[in-house]
Amino acid sequence: MQKNNRYRIIVLISGLFINLCTGILYMWSVFLPYVVSHHGWNPSQVAMTSAVMIAGFVLGNILTGLAQEKIHPRAAAFFGCGLFCSGIYLTALIGHGIPSMIYLTYGIAGGLGCGIAYGTVLAVLQKWWPAHLGFATGTSVGFFGLSVVILSPVADRMLRTGGVPFTFKILAIVFFVVCAAAALLMKNPDKAYYYSEITKKIDIENVKQFKPREMLRSMSYYYILISVFAASAAYLVIVPFITTIALSRGISPGLALIAVMGTGVANALGRILAPLASEKTRRTTVMMLCAIISAAACVLIIFASGAAYIAAVFFIAFSYGGASGITPVIATELFGARYSGANYGLVLVGVGLSSIVFGRLAAVFVSGSLTGVFILCASLCSVPVLMMILIRRRCLKLGKII
Repeated sequence: MQKNNRYRIIVLISGLFINLCTGILYMWSVFLPYVVSHHGWNPSQVAMTSAVMIAGFVLGNILTGLAQEKIHPRAAAFFGCGLFCSGIYLTALIGHGIPSMIYLTYGIAGGLGCGIAYGTVLAVLQKWWPAHLGFATGTSVGFFGLSVVILSPVADRMLRTGGVPFTFKILAIVFFVVCAAAALLMKNPDKAYYYSEITKKIDIENVKQFKPREMLRSMSYYYILISVFAASAAYLVIVPFITTIALSRGISPGLALIAVMGTGVANALGRILAPLASEKTRRTTVMMLCAIISAAACVLIIFASGAAYIAAVFFIAFSYGGASGITPVIATELFGARYSGANYGLVLVGVGLSSIVFGRLAAVFVSGSLTGVFILCASLCSVPVLMMILIRRRCLKLGKII
């Protein structure tokens, strides 16, 4: 038992390194101005990159979850990291005349690899820490969001001094070295250890492990799916265009970069704090609070400039991070950790659909006014609140408090 307790610290640290590296995929708003300037493209030609990347990320989570009973997490994490780094490296080799290729390299290859690595890490950590889901999940997804904070200024400096191809090549090589070493340390605990840990918090008769097909027959899954779809909207609208919108409102490039870095801080804080807060109160209550904060920020960003704009972006990212952090905790508590990779991947379908719908919507309106889009996003924040109420009622009938 003591040996297992020591090794789960090693697994945790390894997983955090992987998430810190793969989280750079969410820095497209930093790369976008340099990429279009380097290639001489119009931003509209690559406007769907972020949406394609998130769709690839979701698919990667689903695939690794479905295969987690058949493939060792070490192999899954290594493959995911390799595919992610290959996508980043290939982005450096794109020619000027083919902007759609970035959808294949950064979007599909990078997103798919990122999803495989992320899904593997999250599933493994939840198995090692079943009695402390808030801590394990919050730390894992928090480091994924923290990547933007730590690496944004590094990438921006590399882009300014070395250019686009140089930056993507170096990042890909460094990330592969770090992630490959960390992936080799990933493994699941034995079942005896898992059950000895989870029964510290849940009675053994209530420990049911839902397979994906069983989860799909539960209404709770659809409540979470709808909640995730709506809760992700505001962030997915703003994140690809943070710098573009800031510059159009007279904000300096320096403050625009601060806004981007602020989203990383906020995203990471939300991912860490929301799951930890849910250890002290209901998980559903935390999700509702995230939705309410997002609604207020969506209203503020309609007319905000300067510091108010940065604050609005910060709270939208914080709410998204909080929802991203608490959702896998809720899903695992409802459906168990054994098949959490596949189950959470299916929950992330809501994020994928949201990225496509709202990414496309933002791409259409970014050259004009996004006011109507943000009003819509603010209105959609009522949906997660309603879905959490429905989950509460359903769980209470089953004798569970979430």
